[in-house]
Amino acid sequence: MTLSPYPYLFATLGNAAHQLPTDIARALETTLTAHQAANTEDGITLLGALRRIRQVDAADGQAWQGRQHTPGQRMTLARIDRANSGLTFLLELLHAAERVRVDGDEAQQLGDDAREGLLLACRGLSEYVDVQLRVA
Repeated sequence: MTLSPYPYLFATLGNAAHQLPTDIARALETTLTAHQAANTEDGITLLGALRRIRQVDAADGQAWQGRQHTPGQRMTLARIDRANSGLTFLLELLHAAERVRVDGDEAQQLGDDAREGLLLACRGLSEYVDVQLRVA
């Protein structure tokens, strides 16, 4: 996780926050901090959710647990968990599309380009999981 002297700005812009001039970044951070403080009683806020996502939450929205792992390993495991959840959903969608293609109404079928896109997304996610597993 990248540390920033402007955590709200970083949660909003990611690494692009580092490209802003210091005086602009400071002014934006002050505004975002005031906005966050004013809305803390409202429950879940956009900036709070972005901050939690930046802290590498797993597919269930929680930080990866496990004291036996280093922070880097927990980050990698959370990424693997999210990618695996996405891959599972895409494969379920592809499976349903195939059933409709074989047995369903033609009007409900996905086109070849959509099925190809699903296959490419599945391949990309599975390759990403493989890379992350080798890092872990």
